[in-house]
Amino acid sequence: MVIPENTDGVRQRKASTIANVDCFVTPLAWLSVPFFLLLGLICAIEVQSDLKIGEYLQTGIVYGLLLYLSNILHSVGHVIAGRIVGSPHCAVRVTATIHVNYHQCDPAICTRWRHIGRSLGGPLVNLLVGCTVLWLIDKTGPKWLVFLGRANLVIGIWLLLPIPRLDGWVSWGELLGFRRRVAG
Repeated sequence: MVIPENTDGVRQRKASTIANVDCFVTPLAWLSVPFFLLLGLICAIEVQSDLKIGEYLQTGIVYGLLLYLSNILHSVGHVIAGRIVGSPHCAVRVTATIHVNYHQCDPAICTRWRHIGRSLGGPLVNLLVGCTVLWLIDKTGPKWLVFLGRANLVIGIWLLLPIPRLDGWVSWGELLGFRRRVAG
């Protein structure tokens, strides 16, 4: 079950600062951990067909933690890409389901190319992690590493699709002109 949060009006508190980026959590942020563990269990059931119930739970926990790590890497990718292209960056907010990157997007400061560069950072990190892991371990590596590599490839490709609210919508919309930003 996905718990939607109003990320604009929700109360938040500062949890930490990582690499000069403030990280905030919402009151329902704790739900992101069971959400990813459940997602990991679903992946374990879909990917593995020869496990016992206890092994599904164990594998699901590992897969869930790997998916949570992939989500963190994705957010960090946006921050790094934003810094590389000179896009102003404010904070990362951890919600019940995802990590949301907040930045100042005044068109006078954040040009379309900076916006594209920042938005590509997350999916490109996922693709880089996926390709690197699969290249290093070959096909004979531990199943959890194969899962990490494949999951990051799927996440990276999925997020590059031009679907509203995904990074691909921002990148393709800026590139092809079908997405409008509002100064603010």
